[in-house]
Amino acid sequence: MSKATTNIRFWGFPMLFLWITSCAPYLIQHHEYKLVDVDNQVSEKTEFIAFIQPYKAPLDAEMNRVIAEGAKELSKKRGESPLGNLVADLQKEFTEEHFQISIDISLMNNGGLRNSLPEGDITVGSIFELSPFDNYLYVLEMQASDIKRLVNYIIAYQNLGISGMTLETENKEVKSLLIQGKPLDESSTYSVAINDYLANGGDQMEFLKDLPRLFISEITLRDMLMKKITSKGEQGIKIDAQIEGRQIFN
Repeated sequence: MSKATTNIRFWGFPMLFLWITSCAPYLIQHHEYKLVDVDNQVSEKTEFIAFIQPYKAPLDAEMNRVIAEGAKELSKKRGESPLGNLVADLQKEFTEEHFQISIDISLMNNGGLRNSLPEGDITVGSIFELSPFDNYLYVLEMQASDIKRLVNYIIAYQNLGISGMTLETENKEVKSLLIQGKPLDESSTYSVAINDYLANGGDQMEFLKDLPRLFISEITLRDMLMKKITSKGEQGIKIDAQIEGRQIFN
């Protein structure tokens, strides 16, 4: 069995199960349960397989559909990473295109990226593996004081992919900070593309909770990635990213 087929089963069964059970009346008189060890000794139920097969076949086909080609495997790590740079860049591009505004900074939490992007074929399933959560796209407005809190957070946790801003430290002190290639301006406001999980204080980012929302959308990170990566695939652009010195911690 190929890796792709295994992943499709992982994604396909829960999605189908939830869809089926969501249609049933929610009425429980009583319940019983028994723990069952699942290993290679557990046999498949042919009637259950027969029931699922009409749904599974088209889902498998869709999840295996190739949408782009990866120049190399892109993975994440603490601090700056190729995968973090890619997703932050794509989020910035998409937000500017969709909302017709200029985005100064784009942020993506490493914890929201659940898998690498492969070298070679990137499929629909690859995107679901990368971004399984329904995190929604937001745009926040930040003052210079908010940017300073953000920078202190980045130095402490080193868990964000960043686009539009570069940071260099020396002994945990800021040595260089540039936004769109320019120093922080105390009189300016900055637009920041981010997901709702972080905007609402996730990953200890409580200082973002009360910031002005320029846009609140129902566009998921997964849908954004699907559209941007599919578009690049249609243009014959291989999906690639590098570590560029956006975050340097000395």
